[in-house]
Amino acid sequence: MALSYANLTSRVLQFLQDTGAAIYDSTEVGYWIEDEIKRISRFSPVLLDVIYQVESRTGTDVTGAASTLTDATKSQFLSTDPTNEKVVHNTTDDTWAVVTGYTSTSVLSLSKDIMASGESYEIYNKRCTNKRQIYTGDMPSYLWVDSVEYPIGTERIFTQISQNIIELDVEDSTIKDSNSTLTTLNPVDVLVRFAMSQILSQLTDWSGLLSADAAAGATSVAIDGMAGSEVIEVGEMFNLSPVGAIYTAHRASYIVTTALTLDGTGAGTIASFYPPLEAAALDNCVIAFIKSTLQPSEEDLLERMVVSRAVQSDSIRHLRGIPVEGMNTMARYQQWLNNNPLLNSALIQRELQSLAHPRVAKRCSRE
Repeated sequence: MALSYANLTSRVLQFLQDTGAAIYDSTEVGYWIEDEIKRISRFSPVLLDVIYQVESRTGTDVTGAASTLTDATKSQFLSTDPTNEKVVHNTTDDTWAVVTGYTSTSVLSLSKDIMASGESYEIYNKRCTNKRQIYTGDMPSYLWVDSVEYPIGTERIFTQISQNIIELDVEDSTIKDSNSTLTTLNPVDVLVRFAMSQILSQLTDWSGLLSADAAAGATSVAIDGMAGSEVIEVGEMFNLSPVGAIYTAHRASYIVTTALTLDGTGAGTIASFYPPLEAAALDNCVIAFIKSTLQPSEEDLLERMVVSRAVQSDSIRHLRGIPVEGMNTMARYQQWLNNNPLLNSALIQRELQSLAHPRVAKRCSRE
């Protein structure tokens, strides 16, 4: 069973023979745990799958109304186009605008007057300049992008154009029409696998229930059935799963992006998380927070890393004066660390590096 944050803290203080936290303040130990988890994550991250979609609709403006895109032939516009800040490219004149309003499936308002009757257009994702690009700017802090699949199951080479834009290295013909009014829909989902920091939750109760229905695409949920007034921190990860006849299983894992202090009865509203709900979630379905993503070997290594950090930090107290322990106490601290195979910094660093999976060159189809 995975260690909890409290378990790990107790084990660290036990190792240091300071179970009452008289010498090694538990708050300070908490900072070291957080720092060393980040350090482990650089070598052995958690991989989080997030689903995006390609945007590749095309068509012809039929009226040329000012600051408007009108296409009654395809009638393929969506009410979410302005919310998602879709980009419109006039491919006839090579001019650009952003969708600012939705009138109907045939009419969108634009940020600029770029379309004339009979001119062709393409629609792209937010802040993107071609249909091979995906906007990931709403994703909370991550370490790096590990891999990209389109269609899901087919890995692709990609370029990180910016912190917020990924471009698939595929032929333009590989990206199919994303028009959702087609009789036979094309695959549009893109799986982006992000490398994230490991999680060691400070919660003591990791399971509760939704206290109200939540629609697909929602980024907040009301919960209850948890313990007291605990704090659900930014970065906590949770899953939604069915209970009894409440069938609301989700493939996705979700990351809390706004902290929540429960109201004392174990209830509250998580104001924001990412990604948005992939499907509707019903009242009373289970919300389960992830206790820890660390493997047993990583838990052991983390414990030793924190102990080593604590001993090195404590040695600073002996820089001035001659302590009760006698002269050269700081040097003896360091000698003890170096001679202890469990706490030796160089050995710990080698173990950390052994966690990393070698990144090898890949050959992926562009078709």
